[in-house]
Amino acid sequence: MTTAPRPHATELATIRLHEGLVGFPDTESYSVIGGDGGVFELAPVDRAGPTFVAAVAGFFFPDYHPVLDDVTAQRLDLSDADDALVLVIVTVGSDISAAYGNLFAPVVVNTRTGAAEQVVLSGQDFPLRAPLVAAAAGH
Repeated sequence: MTTAPRPHATELATIRLHEGLVGFPDTESYSVIGGDGGVFELAPVDRAGPTFVAAVAGFFFPDYHPVLDDVTAQRLDLSDADDALVLVIVTVGSDISAAYGNLFAPVVVNTRTGAAEQVVLSGQDFPLRAPLVAAAAGH
């Protein structure tokens, strides 16, 4: 399934990642906070742990269309690409010009159910560190 990243925010209050985020497998539920300008905080609900900055991929990277394999789409119960919200984890530097989005391993969310997974896109040519400012300047 080719995802069509939606450019706008989500109404979800919580997402559930069965396997957690890469490097943080023990935290499964995150509150989705904010959304202004396509940027959210993902704050752990059930455990202490780091809060992550995430951005709506379609807002910053409108030409980004990762392809999910059928097994991942089934795991997330995604039968329609319109139900997929693609978020990229953002690494924030000393200022906004040093902020990067991880296009190699986006967080794909089923907007109907709140089920989510960080998907490592092997075999697709997406960078681990794509500049957010350069992408935002394209708007």
